[in-house]
Amino acid sequence: MAKTTNKTAFFVAWRYLFSKKEHNIINVISGISMIGIMVSTAALVVVLSVFNGMSDIIGGWFNALHADYEVTLREGKSFATDSFPLQQLSQLPDVKVVNEIVCDMSLANYDDRQELLYVKGVPDSYFQTNGFDGMLIDGDTALYKLRQPCAIMGTGAAGKLEINLLSYKLMEMYYPKRTKKNFANPTDAFNTQYVIPNGVLCTNTNYDENYIFCPISFVRELMNYDGEVTSVEIQLKDGANSSKIRKQIVDIVGDKYVVKDQREQEDSLYKTMKSEKFMIYLILAFILILAAFNIIGALGMLILEKKTDTAVLFSMGASKSLIQKVFVVEGIMVSALGGLAGTLLGALICFLQQTFHIVKLGGGGAHYIIPYYPVQIRFSDIVIVLFTILVISLLTSLIPAYNLKKSDIYRNTAL
Repeated sequence: MAKTTNKTAFFVAWRYLFSKKEHNIINVISGISMIGIMVSTAALVVVLSVFNGMSDIIGGWFNALHADYEVTLREGKSFATDSFPLQQLSQLPDVKVVNEIVCDMSLANYDDRQELLYVKGVPDSYFQTNGFDGMLIDGDTALYKLRQPCAIMGTGAAGKLEINLLSYKLMEMYYPKRTKKNFANPTDAFNTQYVIPNGVLCTNTNYDENYIFCPISFVRELMNYDGEVTSVEIQLKDGANSSKIRKQIVDIVGDKYVVKDQREQEDSLYKTMKSEKFMIYLILAFILILAAFNIIGALGMLILEKKTDTAVLFSMGASKSLIQKVFVVEGIMVSALGGLAGTLLGALICFLQQTFHIVKLGGGGAHYIIPYYPVQIRFSDIVIVLFTILVISLLTSLIPAYNLKKSDIYRNTAL
């Protein structure tokens, strides 16, 4: 019975949608509602897709900097390697390399220019096994030159210190002593080591501004980390089962340590991007709500125009709920058609942007890292957009349909 009622409501609503109205203003308002929903939906699809494209590119830059997994101490800053299961991790079938890392903030001094930077101590083969060579824009990634430890730094750090790789001038690194302190002589409170600036990396991230890579032996000596590390990075072989290997790593290291994948290593970044995307969705959804409110006026006028038809249906045995359902379905149809058209329009715009790069970033001959707006359509976004349209159209359609209960339309059976 319910199925028959739904079919009847759909049939009548479909006829009302395309039938000629006595008052042309109803068609005009319905058309405006449909166009408003279409434009708002297309804008929502396009903006979310652009945000996806930006997030994928930025996330890709950061992922290229991080190992597949990073193991850190749950509580504390550093831990001894002799009590850590390095050998067991290295023997896992899917593990390519396990790197010991020492990283902390230090003061860099180069030709009387000083900056606080993160110094990351890495093994000699770190840049080859992690694929950093492709990010090198000047110098090379050798960590030793003339038996002297070298520093590989980001473009921002090199620019602030005005590094000249051809001068072979030494850079001083200062780090507070962990044990002995001499407050009478502040300069004696720091360990001092020297490195040769040897290479500049461009990662297109904030690492360019804040990081220097040096040999781990040099950083251990600078920071008095004898046999200690601040983290262990695990690089997997190509095609490795990431979820399976993570469980194995967690089982080996135990609850004392935290295992983070590439996304979790930049957790704050991804949370920020997710929050920004949600705020964009709320703003555009609000615009969609404003566009959908035209449906209330269109349905209200349609109810008045079809007053006689409604009375006839009621006298023929149609229930009040069926008559209300007709106008609810009518409103949903208007929104659904506008939403589907907007989704297709938005998808078309994204396809054209992906294929032909129509909308560029900047102009006037300026050069950008991303020359055009990247777009990435996700099926989950389309589902969310269509579901939002369905909810909004249902709520806006229920308002005029609910007011039928208060009208005298059911008592008017005269033709």
